[in-house]
Amino acid sequence: MRPQVLTETALTFAEAAASCPAVSGKRPTRETVLSWVETGVRVNGVRVKLEAGRLGVKRLTSREALDRFFAAISGETVRPTVELTPSENLKDSARKVSSLLTDFANTR
Repeated sequence: MRPQVLTETALTFAEAAASCPAVSGKRPTRETVLSWVETGVRVNGVRVKLEAGRLGVKRLTSREALDRFFAAISGETVRPTVELTPSENLKDSARKVSSLLTDFANTR
């Protein structure tokens, strides 16, 4: 399944950083954008991450993803990225595999 950001206005992390508004005269760096993607920002006890996807070896985000990220961390729209524990992730994966196998069996 293709990440949503790849169907939007794609930006490299450097382009995303350059498109952000300056705070106290400084713009974020591409390393900051990477941190937003990998670690996120904690808002009211909820970790919010910037959406990103891969296109070959390049990691990209989008203008729309930046808008959603800034809206979420400013409290306009809380759309947290839910992080699963390893055991929850394993159960979720097993459920998805089971569903795919069922769907595949029904197509034969």
